[in-house]
Amino acid sequence: MLHTSPAQNQRYKSLTSAIWVLLIAAILATAVLTQRSLSRLADSREVITHSLLVNKALNDVMNLMLDAETGQRGFLLSGRAPYLQPYYTALAQMRQARTALRSALSEDPSALAPLDVLDKAIAVKLQDLDRAVSLKSEGHSSEAVESILTDSSNQTMNAVRAAVRGLGADQVRRTNQLQAEIEQEIRSYYLILGVSILANLLLLVGLVQRFRKAAIQRDAAQQEADTRNVELSRLLAAAATRNAQVQGLSELSRFLQSCADLKEAAGLLKQHLPPLMRAASGALYLAAAEQDSLCQSFTWGDKTFVEFFEPGECWAGRLRQPFRQPFETGTASCAHLQSAYASAHNNNNIQCLPLLAYGELLGIVVLEADVASDPQEGLEMEGSRRFALEQVGLSIGNLKLRESLRQAAIRDVLTGLYNRRFFDESSQRELVRALREQAKGGYAGLALMMIDIDHFKRFNDQHGHEVGDQVLREVAQVLQSHTRGNDVAARYGGEEFTIVLADISDQLALERAQRVRQEVEQLVLHPSGKDVGTITISIGLSQFPTHGNTVDALLLAADKALYEAKSAGRNQVVVAG
Repeated sequence: MLHTSPAQNQRYKSLTSAIWVLLIAAILATAVLTQRSLSRLADSREVITHSLLVNKALNDVMNLMLDAETGQRGFLLSGRAPYLQPYYTALAQMRQARTALRSALSEDPSALAPLDVLDKAIAVKLQDLDRAVSLKSEGHSSEAVESILTDSSNQTMNAVRAAVRGLGADQVRRTNQLQAEIEQEIRSYYLILGVSILANLLLLVGLVQRFRKAAIQRDAAQQEADTRNVELSRLLAAAATRNAQVQGLSELSRFLQSCADLKEAAGLLKQHLPPLMRAASGALYLAAAEQDSLCQSFTWGDKTFVEFFEPGECWAGRLRQPFRQPFETGTASCAHLQSAYASAHNNNNIQCLPLLAYGELLGIVVLEADVASDPQEGLEMEGSRRFALEQVGLSIGNLKLRESLRQAAIRDVLTGLYNRRFFDESSQRELVRALREQAKGGYAGLALMMIDIDHFKRFNDQHGHEVGDQVLREVAQVLQSHTRGNDVAARYGGEEFTIVLADISDQLALERAQRVRQEVEQLVLHPSGKDVGTITISIGLSQFPTHGNTVDALLLAADKALYEAKSAGRNQVVVAG
């Protein structure tokens, strides 16, 4: 039996206490570094959200300018006062849009000078628009038309576009710079975090060795030393597992923030989620975008699960909290597990865990895990699973928010078609591609349709704006159904739409336009039981390269053909002459 002197025992206790102090400090440092890393990830999400808000404000300003110019040109070409409605509506909303843009850029001093340039360019363009409208209203039609055909009119609008692009480019540069700085800080935190974890492990190993040595030296404290060794081993494993989970979650969150869509995010989760859940079998269900159901994204292990189910069929979806299945199936168990798959599972081990973000149910994770032999280990495992799902839910929620903001920037809210800004960019790309393919030979051609709803003001005046909006949506659905992969259907402004048809011959384009017109004429609307009458459209069709080699030339040709169709009695297709 080994004995130690009181002085040796005192030195041993002092050294052990010092190691414990260092271990606690290292654990606290690890927690602080983890919190800072997650905080900087949140800052990265805020930078992206702010950038998207600025881009939306720029889009609103540009769309309002284009709406004002469209209304002015419609009035100058037709001489009819109703075409001024979008013009005055755009002028009324311009102040709010510019105020929103300035508010979004208020925290960036470098954006004040470009913002002033944009304000001056808008003021000059609005003066040009107002001067042409005044000339037309006073009876000087030829002078008004000449004023919009001059280079000065194009230069003022180009000045507005240049100012908007400059602000957008500055915002992208600033966002990229902030992202780079944040990523550099996060990498530094990861490095320090790794050192801290290593220190934790070394200190824990040191404590284990000292307790083992003390057990050999002190026979009287053998049982106590063994107990401490077991406890410290458990703490060591728990700390290592926790640290690995935190590091893995940080990496996963960073990658999820960079995913382009939910499909790519699901691919990452298929690789990283099963180890975090620590279950032999499981399945991830994500909420479908266009239907109220949960669809299976992926599974792991040797068990089978249903392909999809309604949120109300799972108690975790109803209660918005984890739910462990009872031992026997019945009314207290989830309906999606009371199927042909139920016999393949041991229900006592199945858990349904909700995936939540901002109060919204994003999905459900179904796990079949072994029952933990130690209650404390089971509680720790449950806590780690919930923590992991909270972080994954926040990342997916932010990804869906970013996607919705991106769609809001390029989609028209009322009709769901692309907006005017997206049409301008995509039509230019398609025309460049058409020129390139034409040079190679074998390219069928490109067509552009300008579409206007006949007597649209009648629907608003006789039945109200809700019916008018329904007419716009129904017509938009018809247009969308006649577009292919590279085709673009967009709301041009007011009741006007446009479609760019890529790689299509002149005859097929004319046949497509006739089918669109016929399907719109066959629409039947009975809002609140009332018959709103027949809906018809007039279409002007221009074709590349017959009617021009630029988007502006094709638009002008299609616009003239549209007015010819309306002058000839409406509800018809006219090909540009």
